[in-house]
Amino acid sequence: MTQHWGRAFTLSDLPLAELCGARLDGQVFQVADSWCVIDEIDGCSNRALAASQLVPPRAIAEQFTAAWIYGVTPEPRRHQFCVLIGARTTSLWSPRVRVREIVRTPDDVRTISGVRVTTPLRTAVDLARYTPTSMAPFNLTALLARLLHYGEFPDVSAAVSLCKRGSPAHGTVAVARFAAVSVALSALRQQSEPGSTI
Repeated sequence: MTQHWGRAFTLSDLPLAELCGARLDGQVFQVADSWCVIDEIDGCSNRALAASQLVPPRAIAEQFTAAWIYGVTPEPRRHQFCVLIGARTTSLWSPRVRVREIVRTPDDVRTISGVRVTTPLRTAVDLARYTPTSMAPFNLTALLARLLHYGEFPDVSAAVSLCKRGSPAHGTVAVARFAAVSVALSALRQQSEPGSTI
């Protein structure tokens, strides 16, 4: 098997049977619909590159996909991407993807290994605004705290401020959710301080 260091394998590189055989032999591991060489680090870069194989290049990873890329939640069953309004995306590369058209500012997006991903702050706010309680089989408060901690935010004030822009209905729900995040974020900060015994 030829090794392509620093990038994910797809079905364009090797047949599915060979990739599955390599996985069974312990040579690769699966990330999204791609496979990485086993001694590659399963980090933000590989997850971003693997996610980018699912969609056209103009798509921006968001919500649970962005949180997964940052390493703060498991890979979602269905990946979430957005495109800027007017991008007119109709074709999908994978049935495991949901794409929506939205408005984003440059401050809402960062690039990881050439892949556009919503920032930890924007990701946290979007999850707080749009995740129905019934669709959160985990502790959403803890996830929001992990995203803000990853983004090195000392408190929830930036998130609350961003929540108040846009739709008032969604903003009110999000602000209420962030009220519960303060304690979890404070606990994460204490755990990460040097010499912490928590």
